[in-house]
Amino acid sequence: MPVSIQYQEKDKLLQKHPKIEICLKCNTCALVCPVTRYEVGFSPTNTYVGNVFSAPEPEKNPNIWLCVSCHKCEEICPYEVKPPKVIEALKEEAFEKGYAPEAIREEINQVLTAGYAFPIFQSLSFINRERTRRGLKALGERKVGEIKKIAEKTGLESKMVRVRSR
Repeated sequence: MPVSIQYQEKDKLLQKHPKIEICLKCNTCALVCPVTRYEVGFSPTNTYVGNVFSAPEPEKNPNIWLCVSCHKCEEICPYEVKPPKVIEALKEEAFEKGYAPEAIREEINQVLTAGYAFPIFQSLSFINRERTRRGLKALGERKVGEIKKIAEKTGLESKMVRVRSR
């Protein structure tokens, strides 16, 4: 049975991703999804079809943040539906509306301020001593200025400013 989309911006979504309505909930995607192995209650079929498109505001669905965008579901889908593309668009919309989880916002802020996604910068000297001791190349300081330029040109910086002001 094809999915019935209740999403408010259905027309805009269908224009970008016309194959959405082809999904027949065959659940083939769940067989290859790495998240389904570890997260009880998550499957691309339920998140993509059930939760996302039957909800009036799918960008508020916390399950969209579980998708790791590996695209395995897209590769195996017999109907060539592209769940990751739609979920990525919903993540972007959720981020802009301020629905992104705190951890996601903190990680982006960490990259923009320190150059790393995780707060290792404070202990970089210890990390480098350990890496050198183990015969690994030392981590260098990130060029935060260059990262900020990229963030400005791509619009990420202005999105972060809007999100912080909420």
